Amino acid sequence: MVFSSAIFLFAFLPVLYAVYRLTPGLRAKNVVLLAFSLLFYCFGSLRHLPVLLVSILVNWGTGRILGAVGKERKPLRRLALTAAVVVDLGLLAAYKYLDFLVGNLNALFGTSLAAPGLGLPLGISFFTFTGLGYVLEVYRKPQNVAKSLVKTALYIALFPNLLSGPILSWKTASPQLDERSCTPEKTAAGLRRFIVGLAKKLLVADVVAGIVDAAFGGGALDARLAWLGAVGYAVQVYFDFSGYSDMALGLASVFGFDFPENFDHPYVALDLTDYWKRWHISLTTWFRNYLYMPLVMTKPLQRLYKTWAAKYGRAKANKLSILIPSAVVWLLTGLWHGPAWTYVLWGLWNGLFCVLEGTGVLSTAKRKASVGGRTLLRIYMLLVVILGAVLFRAEDLPRAGEMIAAMFTGFRALPAVTLTLQKCLTGLSAASLAAGIVGSTALVPWLKAHTGRWGEPASYVVCAGLLVLCVMSMAVNGFQPFIYLQF
Repeated sequence: MVFSSAIFLFAFLPVLYAVYRLTPGLRAKNVVLLAFSLLFYCFGSLRHLPVLLVSILVNWGTGRILGAVGKERKPLRRLALTAAVVVDLGLLAAYKYLDFLVGNLNALFGTSLAAPGLGLPLGISFFTFTGLGYVLEVYRKPQNVAKSLVKTALYIALFPNLLSGPILSWKTASPQLDERSCTPEKTAAGLRRFIVGLAKKLLVADVVAGIVDAAFGGGALDARLAWLGAVGYAVQVYFDFSGYSDMALGLASVFGFDFPENFDHPYVALDLTDYWKRWHISLTTWFRNYLYMPLVMTKPLQRLYKTWAAKYGRAKANKLSILIPSAVVWLLTGLWHGPAWTYVLWGLWNGLFCVLEGTGVLSTAKRKASVGGRTLLRIYMLLVVILGAVLFRAEDLPRAGEMIAAMFTGFRALPAVTLTLQKCLTGLSAASLAAGIVGSTALVPWLKAHTGRWGEPASYVVCAGLLVLCVMSMAVNGFQPFIYLQF
């Protein structure tokens, strides 16, 4: 079951909302939310429900141990933390990466090891990082422990965020699990946000997907189709994932929660560093807090920093000190998205430009002062992102190479490609692609700031129209799974 399915919209959500509002007391409401969240997960991945439950129990139990053991007992605390990390990452590795590892070993050594084929539990990357974040927070501050199993389980398995995030921090979620309000205004705003996300998914991402599939499908390519497919995928993945985040945040608001944004118009960024402060904010924040900063503070890197500071000076040492932790973080960011070399290369590709910007090799600060400079920076940023999108979408590295080669050398118009364009580039798909490109700008925030007192009621009228179009789309086309469900 996904947010854009009829069973969710017309059965699951109304029943849950009615039961939730009729249930007295916040503790009982939390139990209702937890029960429905687990039911929601069962609709999509019943056979993998034990994996989610093990993750919940391990992280809750570890949290209780860390909360009960004083900071002076460091060996025991470290042992408990290590055990939780091993179990969490062990489950993630077994289900997500074991087949990939076996396949590469067979290719490298000519063996014929059988892949286990365990299947990928829905949302495992997201609920694993959520649970680990909780354990790490309690390790740092034992007073933040949750004694209630229901509270910890609801934090990890809350259905709006369970399958594709955003990845909630314990500091953000914990107070709201104990105290929140569910007002009519909050419910209306949440439903409006949900409809906007639904429209992003059904009316833009799913329609543009036809163009993208035609470009990446393995047929003939020239520059026209290659660029159209690359730009189309940049639009598709943004509207698909940010649409999911809008729906998740909107649903959370319906039940009284107020969670941080996960996207902030990334395609208007001026460089790649700024782009990654705006794209999938919860993931980049998680990596920064729980991987990048701890790596920077490790004793080996601190010793290396002091050596560089003595040799090159502190200013240069500060720039050089980001190299190793950034490389590790970006490698793991690529792997987090999936067990494929395309994702690994995509992570390293993004990391390369972030490091070049961070070390000053690619200096962007001075160019931001002029209109011409900002224009050049946006072209540079979009080019890096679009080429990265090709790596992200391609089935394998050879196909990614074919796409990129066609983008820059395929200037001869091929008849087969012309036929493909005539089939996939319909009036509807062209309109959806154009709407996606325009919607990727800061137009909507600008309209909010300049529509005055009529903006708020007008937004609800627009959303009512969008909902009608979405229902019509669902009736005709059914639904397509969200891109990030595979992660």
